[in-house]
Amino acid sequence: MFFAKRHLRSQLSLFRKLLVLLTALTAVGVPAVLTASASATVPKAHAASGYGCSDPYSSVHDPSNPLMLATAPPAGDPLGGASFFVDGPRHGLAAGAIAHLLGIDTHTPLGHPLPSFTDSESWATFSQYVARRLPGLSSVVRYKVEMLEKIAFEPETQRISAYSEGGSPKGIYGQTVKLFCHNFTADPGAIPIVNTYFLHGTLHGCPTPAAINAYRPKFKRQIDEIARATGNRPVVWLLELDYLGSSSCIAHHGSLPGWESLMRFEVQKLAGLPHAVTYIEAGYSDSNSPRYTARALNRSDLRLTQGFYTNDTHLQWTTNEIGWGEKVSRLTHGAHFIVSTSQNGRGPKLNRHRVTQGVEDLCNPPGRGLGPKPTTDPGFPNVDAFLWAIVPGNSSGCGGGPHGGVFWAARAVGLASRAQGKLGPTYATDAY
Repeated sequence: MFFAKRHLRSQLSLFRKLLVLLTALTAVGVPAVLTASASATVPKAHAASGYGCSDPYSSVHDPSNPLMLATAPPAGDPLGGASFFVDGPRHGLAAGAIAHLLGIDTHTPLGHPLPSFTDSESWATFSQYVARRLPGLSSVVRYKVEMLEKIAFEPETQRISAYSEGGSPKGIYGQTVKLFCHNFTADPGAIPIVNTYFLHGTLHGCPTPAAINAYRPKFKRQIDEIARATGNRPVVWLLELDYLGSSSCIAHHGSLPGWESLMRFEVQKLAGLPHAVTYIEAGYSDSNSPRYTARALNRSDLRLTQGFYTNDTHLQWTTNEIGWGEKVSRLTHGAHFIVSTSQNGRGPKLNRHRVTQGVEDLCNPPGRGLGPKPTTDPGFPNVDAFLWAIVPGNSSGCGGGPHGGVFWAARAVGLASRAQGKLGPTYATDAY
């Protein structure tokens, strides 16, 4: 990393080398690079070994505990009690932005790996260093750090998309391996949450049947490579951002059967992995009807998954999503669901002309805030979790922000400054 003793003898043990490295890092004021807590009770499936890594998990699927949690979850709720992956400063978007504010690797663009840290540097360790630095910061910098910490402390959903490593099947395989074998070492034993973005990311909002059929061979290879790289490792998949939420035009042009067939392939591949729990994107309460949504989900092999997730790219109030999701659940044989609450703490910013502009302003709308914190105990029978399906602060690519998917630290600070855990407009304010 930064330093090495010039005359280090070749026979020094790995332990001695590590001590030298930690000492050097501490001397220059950068937090020591440590592994996560050794108290993790589940096997370390992500110990890196070169580019790949070992996969010690059994191929036997346990339907009562598919994620192989140390304590089996309640019946019908595979996420119950799970500890989800929290990223460290090398790859974590909010954690990396905090490192920039502290003057660490400011020459490295935000969102890129920071060479000051190893993959295994945990947020838990880095946050202790941040706490020691806070008293000496200016009030302006300290405020930004404290706001970004609200995001950095929470599980960070990862993404594998048509843009990962160029989008080739080989690149997709490499990106998936990188996540499991390198990035996830920052929080060993935790369950990663990963969303996919191939269909809308490649074909956009209104593809023709011909376009869908032309993409089919490459799409299948991409998904095959994700499955091959994942293997038996535990993971929560949030399948295909904007899959159904933006599908009304697809249905209008007669392309929905082909669209659904691609999702069926993805579901069969990823839900078929022994320790994967999958949810299909179902849209949002302000777009499609519950009946339309339920029919499309049923045709997309929802029965093979744990359920669906809502509000991924919208900012609707959590209570609206729960009410709408319950209607979808009743039409899908009681499917459970997840509500994304990453930036809905103050609800959506509604457009004046809904027909031409859409219901919500989705172009980095001003005045929004973080919503309820991620939890696997949201208090609603069919809701498995509140999760942040998209990292708060990721730009939507318009409204004055950077390209879509790029972490915009200023927006993240604003969302955190207006954070509210309230579920809906009639609920009492619950700031955090």
